[in-house]
Amino acid sequence: MLKEWSVKLFGSLVSPYLDSFDPLEAKIKSSRLSYTLKEYLSVSFLFTLIAFIVSMLSGSTVVSLFTERAVFSYTFSIVMSVLASGCIFIFFYWYPSIKSNSIRTRIERDIPFAVASMTASASSGTHPTEIFKMMSIRRGIIGEDCKRIFRDAKMFGTDISSAMVKVANRTPSLAWSELLWGLVSVITTGGDMYRFLSEKTRDSMQQYRRMLEAYSRQINFYTEIYITLIIVGTLFFIVLSSVMSPLVGGNILLVQTFLVFFFVPLTSVGFIVLLKGLSPLR
Repeated sequence: MLKEWSVKLFGSLVSPYLDSFDPLEAKIKSSRLSYTLKEYLSVSFLFTLIAFIVSMLSGSTVVSLFTERAVFSYTFSIVMSVLASGCIFIFFYWYPSIKSNSIRTRIERDIPFAVASMTASASSGTHPTEIFKMMSIRRGIIGEDCKRIFRDAKMFGTDISSAMVKVANRTPSLAWSELLWGLVSVITTGGDMYRFLSEKTRDSMQQYRRMLEAYSRQINFYTEIYITLIIVGTLFFIVLSSVMSPLVGGNILLVQTFLVFFFVPLTSVGFIVLLKGLSPLR
């Protein structure tokens, strides 16, 4: 419903400029969003317009409560409306890239184990279609892609190579795309699939080992920053403020309470989230 209304309102406006948004179209496809480029731009313009109107009305209303100068109220609301609508459009423009990068990260974390499973299946001479059938029960993006390949090949009668090419062209992960293209080449030329997957398993495991080593170095680096700036810095400030408070006066206890019970816990949670985001573990 939203897409239809957006296209009716802004479709004719965005159509002449679709060629200028080819990079955005590629990101929309790789991010698995169920929008065409025209639909996505139309929805973006709709929300941008809504943000402009809401910011204009709320900004002028709030400012009018504190000043009687209508010129200042209108000027402020116009500036805030332009900034708000601009931020909304920028968010919509970058959201497919953010989602695509997230999908790529999740795929590349799972590739070593997925390839190992495919190698184990290929070692018994299993047909490629059956390999993707077994892989389709896996969780995650790779499992969804394998389910799509098996569905196209088994239910819709698509050639297995064509089904893999379709997924390889849409995935944001270069490693997953190369693996699928390699399998297409092996199937087309009649090569040894088990040997190909064995080499890919060895290479991907080595890459995964390097990722773990890099993550270990990152943990050491961020741990030193956390201890030095947060723990030691907070203790140093508490001791220094306790010594200086009789000289300068003021309620230093409130600041110390904030540091101990709010700043340090919130910063610790932030570091945990950061390290969790950087982790190559599944």
